[in-house]
Amino acid sequence: MNINFMISDCDGVIIDSEIIAAGVMVDYLKAQGAHIDMQEYLRTWSGTTFTGIMKHFRENEGVHIPTNFLEDIEERLLIRNAKELKGIRGVKEAYESIPLPKACVSNSISSHVRKAIEMVNLKDSFQDRVYSAVELVENPKPAPDIYLHAAQKEKVTPSEVVVIEDSRSGVNAAVAAGMTVIGFTGASHILDGYGETLKNLGAHYVINDMSELPALVEQIGIFV
Repeated sequence: MNINFMISDCDGVIIDSEIIAAGVMVDYLKAQGAHIDMQEYLRTWSGTTFTGIMKHFRENEGVHIPTNFLEDIEERLLIRNAKELKGIRGVKEAYESIPLPKACVSNSISSHVRKAIEMVNLKDSFQDRVYSAVELVENPKPAPDIYLHAAQKEKVTPSEVVVIEDSRSGVNAAVAAGMTVIGFTGASHILDGYGETLKNLGAHYVINDMSELPALVEQIGIFV
């Protein structure tokens, strides 16, 4: 079956936000007494929901997590994002060069995703096709639920969809959903050798720069 639809992750693919979130989370966890540094966080937790991370540290490492942690983290993120957040280099040009309908699927809340899309001037490309795993399905990535939900809503089968993902959880989710997966390793939080990690998880292709994307999409026969 031909591939006729494109789904993009948000953080680390459309906007270069994961490195900012990592810094906020590491500082917060250290303040609660957790033993963690930036390298460990990036290796282990990028792409995971804040709630899931805090649940792990509370239940498995005995770290006291305040009940208002989510509000506190979101406030800190807003402050840092206002100063530091930027789009992934070349994402607007690359996405606009690919004449496929597009949706954005994320573990972040939908309002964050919509702001990101507007920030990089891709609202016309995505329109209202935004799907938040924490709002729409019981199990966020790495479960395939949100990808399958998006495919159902867009009336496409998983085999018709190509996905752009940067995280382990995202690649796991899209692969489990039966979609063609392109791993992206061009964001600031990506560690050396990460492309091989994504390939080992099932990513069919890996790119390091958005300028590579349109040609790759054409190469794998998405355009028919």
